[in-house]
Amino acid sequence: MYVTFVIACSCRYNITRKHMEQLVESIQSLGYQYILIDCPAGIDVGFINAISPAKEALIVTTPEITSIRDADRVAGLLEANNIYNTKLLVNRVRPDMIQKNDMMSVRDVQEMLGIPLLGAIPEDQQVIISTNRGEPLVLQKKLSLSGIAFENAARRLIGKQDYFIDLNTPYKGVFQKIGEMFSTT
Repeated sequence: MYVTFVIACSCRYNITRKHMEQLVESIQSLGYQYILIDCPAGIDVGFINAISPAKEALIVTTPEITSIRDADRVAGLLEANNIYNTKLLVNRVRPDMIQKNDMMSVRDVQEMLGIPLLGAIPEDQQVIISTNRGEPLVLQKKLSLSGIAFENAARRLIGKQDYFIDLNTPYKGVFQKIGEMFSTT
């Protein structure tokens, strides 16, 4: 069984490195195996304090140049703070835009950053709706593609799964894919 505790760290200056380390130690003593720290936006003192107890990191970015630059700076700061075990989650991926060369592919983002890929989450209007309603997307009766992608990334994070969803043809069955193979030859 995997138990997770999530800390939303919106702190800037009022929480020190020592406070964060003490907080994580106290949560670990309660038996939690995974503690996720959602760091504040920006790369300042709040971010440095939030990462101080980290042993590994998950860098979340979108396939946009400004976001990738920020992710690269974050990766550098993580290394400077002796956090080398990092994984990449690319969010808000739009396969239709990638095919038109209007957006970088997940592979392009990964190659630019040089970080192992944990997952790719497709753009989904349901994410906005569920966030505004305060309802977790993964608890809906009918999971969306992004919900499935989030669950798969979580499983890969704990070493349970190693395949990625094909964002270009996510709903096609085996027979449809085989049929396409024969029709293109």
